[in-house]
Amino acid sequence: MSNHLQRQEIRLSDPTVVKDLLARACALVGDIQHAMIASRDGLIIAADANGDEEVAIHGSALGAAAAGIGDHFTNLAAHGRLQSMLVEGDRGCAGVFPVSTALLLIVTSAPGVTLGRFSAAAKKVVATLQSPES
Repeated sequence: MSNHLQRQEIRLSDPTVVKDLLARACALVGDIQHAMIASRDGLIIAADANGDEEVAIHGSALGAAAAGIGDHFTNLAAHGRLQSMLVEGDRGCAGVFPVSTALLLIVTSAPGVTLGRFSAAAKKVVATLQSPES
């Protein structure tokens, strides 16, 4: 299996550190508006400091539901494990990325970002979370 497909565990010994890491990732990646880490059952664990609390709460629940649906689609089509679930609206995008067996990264784009730009930006956020020392 190639390295880009392997998932790495994110240590959550201090949710404040994770929150700061999410905020840093949002600041570094211009096309991302919000980022949050949620459990697979939709409980919010950490969100970027600039994030709206309502977006974090609802986003974590919807992200968990989207991941569940994505898991079912990839299993039905025999395409392996879910790597991401992307949604494009007429004013931006949202995405769900499993970062471990128990955790999801949910990100939303800045207004007007296309799906291609969003996909590249979201993968930069995933890389930042997987290598926080970089």
